[in-house]
Amino acid sequence: MEFKPTAGEISNIWRYIIGNQAHLCFLEHWTSHAEDEDLKMILQCSKDLAHQIVKEGLDLYERAGFPQPIGFTIIKDAIPNAPRLMSDKLVLFVLQILSEYGVYGYGLTLGKTETPEVLAYIKNCLFNSTELYQKITEAIHKKGCQHQPVYIAPPKQAELVQEQSFLAGWWGEQRPVSAIEIDSLFYSLRGVMLAKIMLMAFSQIAKDPKVQKYCKRGKDIAGKRVEKIQSLNSIESLPFLATYESEITDSTTSPFSDQLIMFEALSLVEIAISRYGNALSVVARRDLSAMFASYIVETGTFLDDGLSLMIEKKWFEQPPMASERNS
Repeated sequence: MEFKPTAGEISNIWRYIIGNQAHLCFLEHWTSHAEDEDLKMILQCSKDLAHQIVKEGLDLYERAGFPQPIGFTIIKDAIPNAPRLMSDKLVLFVLQILSEYGVYGYGLTLGKTETPEVLAYIKNCLFNSTELYQKITEAIHKKGCQHQPVYIAPPKQAELVQEQSFLAGWWGEQRPVSAIEIDSLFYSLRGVMLAKIMLMAFSQIAKDPKVQKYCKRGKDIAGKRVEKIQSLNSIESLPFLATYESEITDSTTSPFSDQLIMFEALSLVEIAISRYGNALSVVARRDLSAMFASYIVETGTFLDDGLSLMIEKKWFEQPPMASERNS
């Protein structure tokens, strides 16, 4: 039987191959410096899963008649014996957020996949990523380094909104944030904390001055957003989340190629736009919707500048394209 995935399915397989090839380069560096036994186990599980996703993805991609992507390799894009860049505690936090993103991304993809072989592949990616996320989260709780959870008191009864002021937020008296808005704020805050940490580390180790400048600009943008969301949480009497800047070492020796650094930076930016869009779709207070809308615009501009830099450096791998047709 002919195997003919849709354009969307081919694009997702391509993204998962390259994304996990890049992830393997980071895992290799983290593994070489890991001291904590729980982290070592999680890193090995992460590597096994990434290898599996790449192998099965390549099988499907080449079976559909597409040439193997250029992608990333440990030999080409990971520098051996580079000094430690992050503490074990920080690596565990990074792995948790990245696995969280993996579950989210595979879940979205599963809902728009129809070809049986591709559906089985994405389903397997989702299941194994969920298992990995659970292991990482259990390890974080075991060590007592999870972020403080937020709880709300149950209401006496369910109610319907009676006033238009429920939407207000720019001035005057504001209602408290809803549980849905708390979830959006905290999920966004954890993501932007990850972006700030990663871009801070990248700006410290990147060799190319333009890459350094781009990552520093991203770190500054993320830093302002961390401050903004933390201040909102403070106003709403929600917990202040501890940040991890002190868990980055002072090493300036890069464990990664600049091309890999830019790829990972842009991946974080793309995920941020998706998550801000999700938050924008569910928050009701107008000040929050305006904030997330402005973040989408600013992040989109930052992404465009990063793509331009990748193209300038001839680092941007062209995704599968539709055939050119003469008009």
